[in-house]
Amino acid sequence: MRSFYRQTDWMFRVLGWIRGSQAMHAGVWQQVRSHRSALRSIDETLLAVAGLSPGECLLDAGCGAGASANRIAAIHQGTVIGLTIVPEQAKRARRGGKATFLCADYAVAPLRSHCCDVVWMLESICHAPDKPVLLAEIVRLLRPGGRLIIADRFAARRDLSPAERNRLRAWLRPWAMPDLLTADELVELAEKSGLLLLRHDDLTLSASPSLQFLGDFARLTLPAALLLRALRLQSADQIAAMRGCIAQKKTLNAGLWRYHMLLFVKPGDDR
Repeated sequence: MRSFYRQTDWMFRVLGWIRGSQAMHAGVWQQVRSHRSALRSIDETLLAVAGLSPGECLLDAGCGAGASANRIAAIHQGTVIGLTIVPEQAKRARRGGKATFLCADYAVAPLRSHCCDVVWMLESICHAPDKPVLLAEIVRLLRPGGRLIIADRFAARRDLSPAERNRLRAWLRPWAMPDLLTADELVELAEKSGLLLLRHDDLTLSASPSLQFLGDFARLTLPAALLLRALRLQSADQIAAMRGCIAQKKTLNAGLWRYHMLLFVKPGDDR
């Protein structure tokens, strides 16, 4: 995963310039007209659903370059911590705002038990190679009554054919994603770990403009990237990641995956 984000850093920086935000995730296009507003909207949506209160601690597990964590820290009266496994992202994030950033694996977080009220995972759980281990770590970190809020890509159904799985792998492999669970499969794993599902929304339609844009951007810029590859100014991994963006759009349009928001609670108080 470190290699993926290092190799694609240039692409996300260009996307950030185009979209007016260094956020590396999709936006929610509900009564908004720009990428920047859509990216702000998804943060506001997840915050409202998670019910973050003044004084509570939020952990952004898989924070990327820290756009969401720093945006939340600017308005939240409480601690905001971001975790990324990529040192370069942590360095950029620290320059971007008031949140605290640590370079560490979110599956073995260097934080004490029961220190967080909200664990925020915006397009990061998809990278976890062992989701039961990660969920157990999240349960350790959450206080009783704490919430886990997730927005991410999920397989559309459990019974995808081998051919459909192969189409997904053309996107997942270069993006350092081991596989896609269905949302229901993740719910089952989370409940086995001790979490309870409070809310589940399908955001595919409202996130679609962002998801489609990424594929279109890659398709339009791939010829230039191939020329740079011929000049040895782009790596094979960078080209593969761009082809992965195109495969992401194609598999979305083929109905192989969806974009979901899920809210869980760790039992222990009256929430």
